[in-house]
Order: sequence, then C-alpha cells, then structure tokens
Amino acid sequence: MTNLNTRHTAVAFSYLVFLFSAVFGSAMTSSATSEGQYGVRGAALVPCEIFERERKAQSEVYRMLGSWVDGYISGINQQTPGVYNIASFESNELIAALVSEHCSKNPQDSMFAVLKLLIDKMAANKLTESSKKISVVLGERSVLLYVDTIKRIQQKLIALNFYEGQIDGEYNDSLQKAIGNYQKSIELKPTEFPDQLTLWRLFTDL
Repeated sequence: MTNLNTRHTAVAFSYLVFLFSAVFGSAMTSSATSEGQYGVRGAALVPCEIFERERKAQSEVYRMLGSWVDGYISGINQQTPGVYNIASFESNELIAALVSEHCSKNPQDSMFAVLKLLIDKMAANKLTESSKKISVVLGERSVLLYVDTIKRIQQKLIALNFYEGQIDGEYNDSLQKAIGNYQKSIELKPTEFPDQLTLWRLFTDL
C-alpha cells in the first residue's frame, strides 16, 4: 500500500510539473525590478480552470496546490513587516472555497491573481502580534480562535448593536447570543457558533 501511495504521489507531482511547464513554458519566471515588481512562478501560474477541475476530483494535484497556498500565506507572514498572521481566522477550507467561487466565474485567472485579491481582502483583519488561541466549543462543534480575533468579533458586534458586553476575548454566553442574532440578520441559520462563513461575512461585509 505504501509503495502504491508513493507511486500515486509521484505521478501526481510529475503531472503538476508537466502542467506548469507545458502550459507556461519559459514564462514561469521573470525578473524583479527596482520598481518592486517581482517574478511569479510555479503553482502561482496555474489557471483557475485547472484548480477547479482538480478540486472537484479531490486529486493529489489539488492537495499539492493547497500545500502551496499554505506556503504562500506563511511566506507573507514571514516577509511582511508588522504581520503575525494574515489569516486571522480563515481556514484552508474557507480559502479554497473562496478561490473556487472566484474561479468558477473567472476560469482564465491564475491562482496568484485570485490569491492576491483574497489576501488583499484578508489584510484588513490581519494579526500584527502573536495571540493566544482558545477553543470555542458548542455542542459537537469546536474551533480554535485567536483571543485577538475574538476581541475583534466583539468590537464588530458592538458596532452593529448586537453585543453589549466587554471586549475581553472570551467567548461567553452574551457573545454567543450576539453571534446568533447576527446570523439571523444575514439570513444564516442561528447556530450561535462562530463558523467560517459567519466570520467572513462579519469581517468583510460593508
């Protein structure tokens, strides 16, 4: 079984390399300039059409693209001054779903173009300093959230007149009910759980 899995992974990797070279050829690299322009290469140049096809198949290529996205975000965190984590709450699944939503409408766009748009949107809620993570549990559902993210949730809900408690980074009963009322207001099921869609709407809706 191990040999078979290794062979499948190797085939998928070879296919990914083939896609890059066959589709993009020598255009995969370009030089940086004094104006701050930079070269884009590798998985960044994979078109949405391929991302969507591989995502539907849940293929090894799709998983490798997901790993590239993780690495891309980690690189931003490492290289961008004043950034601890550009993804203050966004999970891999949410990011993939948002990329897929864009790609389904714009199959000609590259992964890099889509991710850049997404990262630019996420940047408004980036964490600038290290923050402790706590587990939020409601029934059988649980999620790890940064304390600073919970404080921002509280601030957002205060501004929207859904929460009247303290900004203390605790997911208490008052905040739970406020989340439920906010979910009702945007026509989501009022689970009172801070799921990815709820938080994305809370932080990105104007």
